[in-house]
Amino acid sequence: MKNGKRILFLLICFLSLAINGFSNELLQKAEKAYDSKNYKEAIINYEKLVSDGFKSYQLYFNLGNSYYRNNELGKAIYYYELARKINPNDEDVRINLGIASAKTIDKIDSKENFFISAVKTNVLSSFTTDSWAWITISAFALVCVLFFVFINSSNLFVKRVSFLLSCLLFVTFIATYFLGYSALKSKVENKFAIITSKEVKVMNEPTSSANSKFNLHEGTKIRVVENNGDWLLIKLDNGNEGWLKVSDVGVI
Repeated sequence: MKNGKRILFLLICFLSLAINGFSNELLQKAEKAYDSKNYKEAIINYEKLVSDGFKSYQLYFNLGNSYYRNNELGKAIYYYELARKINPNDEDVRINLGIASAKTIDKIDSKENFFISAVKTNVLSSFTTDSWAWITISAFALVCVLFFVFINSSNLFVKRVSFLLSCLLFVTFIATYFLGYSALKSKVENKFAIITSKEVKVMNEPTSSANSKFNLHEGTKIRVVENNGDWLLIKLDNGNEGWLKVSDVGVI
C-alpha cells in the first residue's frame, strides 16, 4: 500500500513537472514569436496555454497584444477585457484596451447619462469583488477598534480623534459596502461579451432563417440577456435587442 502511494505520488510529480515544462516551452515560443513579429505563431502558442487551463492577466494581456498586432481587433479587446477582469488596476491593460476600443466601428449611444455611466463603471471596476469585501471588513474592524479606544480612553484629545476617525471610517464602511454589493450584483446579473467576428447579423429570433434587425462589428461590447443553445439574446446600451450566434462572440 505504501509503495503504491509512493509510486502514485511520484507519477503525479512527474506529470506536474512535464506539464510545467510544456507550458514554459509554449510560453517561450510565444514570446519569441511575438518578438520576431510572427504574431500568428504567438497567438497559436498563447491559445494553447489558454486551452490547457492557464489563466493570468499577463497571459490574456499578451494574447490581446498579439491579436491587436495581427489586426484582429475583436479578439484583442476580448482578451484585454479578460485581463482587466483579473487585474482591474493594471494601467497597461487599461491603456491598451482604450486604444483598441477607440478603433471599433459601432458607436452606440447609451440611454443612461454618459458621465454617470462612465463614473459608475470606473468606480465599480476599480477593485475586484473580493477586494471590495476586504476593504469593507477592514473599515468595519477599524471602526470597532477606534470606538473601543473612544470608550476606554481617559485622554480628551485621543477621545476626540478616535471618535472623529471612527465616524469617517463608518461612512467609508457604508460606502464600500454598497459599492461592493453593486459590483457583486453587476457581476452576477450582467454578463458581457465582445463581438469577435468581423461583422455579425443580429436576428429577431434564434434561427438562421430569421430576419436581420441590425449588424454589429468586431470589438463591440454587448450585454448577454439569455442563452439558448447556439444563440445568445443580447442587449445594447441603447436598448436594442436581438439574437446572434455564440461562435461570433467571446463571453467575458
